Amino acid sequence: MAMNRIITLLGLSALSFSLLAAQDSENISEANEALVRTLYDEKELTCYNFTDEIPPEEYIALPECNNIPSSFTGAFEIGAFFKTDVRNSAFAKTGLDLDHERGKLRTNVRLDLFVRKTEQTDSDTQETDYETTDQKWSSTIQSNYTFERGGKNYGFGFGSYEDDRFNGFEYQSSIAAGWGRRWFEDDISYFDAEIGPGYKIDELSNPQPDEDKTQKAFIVRTAATYETRVFESIQFKQIVSAELAPKSGESSKYKSITAFSTQLIDALALKFAFTVDYNSKVQGNIQKTRTETSLTLVYSI
Repeated sequence: MAMNRIITLLGLSALSFSLLAAQDSENISEANEALVRTLYDEKELTCYNFTDEIPPEEYIALPECNNIPSSFTGAFEIGAFFKTDVRNSAFAKTGLDLDHERGKLRTNVRLDLFVRKTEQTDSDTQETDYETTDQKWSSTIQSNYTFERGGKNYGFGFGSYEDDRFNGFEYQSSIAAGWGRRWFEDDISYFDAEIGPGYKIDELSNPQPDEDKTQKAFIVRTAATYETRVFESIQFKQIVSAELAPKSGESSKYKSITAFSTQLIDALALKFAFTVDYNSKVQGNIQKTRTETSLTLVYSI
């Protein structure tokens, strides 16, 4: 009889321990699931950042977040060339390219300087010296403001200033504003095109007696940019632009820049560029088309 009671008590104890163990296991499992949800589960969206990579239908009714993302990038390039011939010459080129992006606003600032010096011999003294035979510096600024979510259509503001001592102008400047669109984009390439009205001022170096030294005109500016990665370490970029003066007799300006960049190390690249400048109206025997070929080292900031 006593033995039966002991066996019964042991059985009840074992059953109790099993129930407690099962309950503890269930509690531990629930605790683990809660921890995993806290650490890994995505939180419910309450607002969106302009650069968030999420489908539009997920945030179409959400307000924009106050914490606007901002980024700053840039590159500095420099190159120098020497030619030994009947007349020795030296070339130097440098440039600075800065980009700032804050939410829907993207701004690019570009500065370029090109100088060529050629050895000249004085006919009287027969002394040789280096004289500047080509000098050009230019600056451009453009800001794009994207209108809608997704970033396809944008409004732009553009300004440029160019001082070229040997193209017949003391300086050429222009401003423009209008509409642009990113027509194509994937993981390795994009294509932008834009158009808008503007205004330009050309200051002539040596105007003819019947010409005004300062020439002003309304223009229509169009531009397109295509960039893609040709190989793993080679980048191709093509920029074409036109500043069209609608009135007859006024000068229009066209420009094309073709560039290949290849990565050398993390922040250093080698860049080959070919630039074509065309002015439809020039003075004297100055050529309408001027070309520039450069090979520079580019350091990314």
